[in-house]
Amino acid sequence: MFLNELEALVILSSLPYIGSIKARLLMQHYGSAGEALRAPLSELATFPGFGPKVLQAWEQGLKQENWKQNLILVERFQAQLIPFTSPQYPKRLLEVSDYPLVLYVQGTLIKEDQRCLAIVGTRQASLYGQEMAKRLSQELAEAGYTIVSGLARGIDTAVHQGALESGRTLAVLGSGLAHIYPSENTKLAQAITQKGALISEFPMNTPPDRPHFPQRNRIVSGMAMGLILIEAPQHSGAMLTVERALAQGRPVFALPGRADWEGFRGNHALIKERKAELIEKTQDICQHFEEMSLPLVFKPAAKPFIALEKEEEIVVQHLAAQELSIEELVARLQWPVTKLNVLLMSLVLKKVVKEYPGKIYKKS
Repeated sequence: MFLNELEALVILSSLPYIGSIKARLLMQHYGSAGEALRAPLSELATFPGFGPKVLQAWEQGLKQENWKQNLILVERFQAQLIPFTSPQYPKRLLEVSDYPLVLYVQGTLIKEDQRCLAIVGTRQASLYGQEMAKRLSQELAEAGYTIVSGLARGIDTAVHQGALESGRTLAVLGSGLAHIYPSENTKLAQAITQKGALISEFPMNTPPDRPHFPQRNRIVSGMAMGLILIEAPQHSGAMLTVERALAQGRPVFALPGRADWEGFRGNHALIKERKAELIEKTQDICQHFEEMSLPLVFKPAAKPFIALEKEEEIVVQHLAAQELSIEELVARLQWPVTKLNVLLMSLVLKKVVKEYPGKIYKKS
């Protein structure tokens, strides 16, 4: 019935209501995934958790043979199947109690990816959060860390973009590899396969579904040496990933934000409760792992001197702490909008200030 043990493992792990723990129980009892799939329903009914609903789904899953289309898609998308027994399987992930039996991978996993850090945050990210996510991931990738995140909108997107500028990144999906979500990140996903990998535990054609994302979070945190929280409200998917990391014994780092920003409530709560270490720059993270006898290779680039006019310096001082709209700058400085436009254009050209949609400005 089955071509090989890997195929049997793929089928077993894709059956409804059969998670990693149940599947491993069966494999331990029968000796292999193939033998477990050949077991009669009457025997399966004697195992804990194998009630009528599970047995019916088991029988229907084998009859429908959706697994055949799944394997066709694996080949069509040039994906790899990496079982938990493979040397390529992330070793740290095996420490997680319900680790996936099989990973679907597009791209490459290399030995150096064991030195990886997870960076996560909210989808509704502030400009500050996105900027810091991109900066930290870029600098940590340059320091030799592989950066793991979830390809979601907001912080995750900025994380992958930053890491791709100087190193490797891994994206863990909450859907099958044939369904990139969100769709606007399709080009980003393609770029990741060239300097890292897309990873999923779900069969290729699995659409994105709300329960899948908390489930994939254990992989994001489980693969990593530690987790960095950029920005998150107290009740969010990113905070669920933090909870996973803490349960897995991973060190957690949190970036502080403004006290009145709702998007940083989660960060501040973790820091106050001493569940996360406050970090402000890349060196804080590198220093933590240097003390664990890992080499510190990050060397910040020297900042070039940029001459500014006196009025330009005043504008930059007002933008030092936060992003401001041109209307807010006019109200604070009491200067004509035409004058401010000229100064801001000059600062943008000098790359001292960044301009965002809606004429929002922030110090670079």
